[in-house]
Amino acid sequence: MSLDIDKTKQTIMGVKFDSQKDFKGVWYALSTNMIEGWEPKKQDVEEMKQYIIKKNKENTHG
Repeated sequence: MSLDIDKTKQTIMGVKFDSQKDFKGVWYALSTNMIEGWEPKKQDVEEMKQYIIKKNKENTHG
């Protein structure tokens, strides 16, 4: 399985990212876990996006 990635539009499996940092963070996390045989669904991408956004905000403001 391969991820549906659009670098120009910053989308992963149709999920749009506003920040390149968030986009690359989720892309990296997904790809490293896929090496282990995991096959993510669109909902997984959305959940990871929210997690990364939350963590980045905590690191910026905390």
